[in-house]
Amino acid sequence: MRILLTFIFFMLLFGYILRLLSPFIMRRIMKRMEKKITGQFNNTANKKKTRREGQIIIEQTDRKEKKVDKNIGDYVDFEEEN
Repeated sequence: MRILLTFIFFMLLFGYILRLLSPFIMRRIMKRMEKKITGQFNNTANKKKTRREGQIIIEQTDRKEKKVDKNIGDYVDFEEEN
């Protein structure tokens, strides 16, 4: 019985301390997220500012090769009938 009361006491104490510290923890997490989002926004804004107005830039993506071997499969020649 004494162990159960000790366990309940420490759980209540832990909950109370967590409740007191949670605003500070949440504030720190939110500031970290704000810095991350601001940094991403600034990176994209800086890339757009380096281009002059009217300048056209074509960005090509890497083309991936087909995964299927060209020798696999049969070629079928279709003919139209009237």
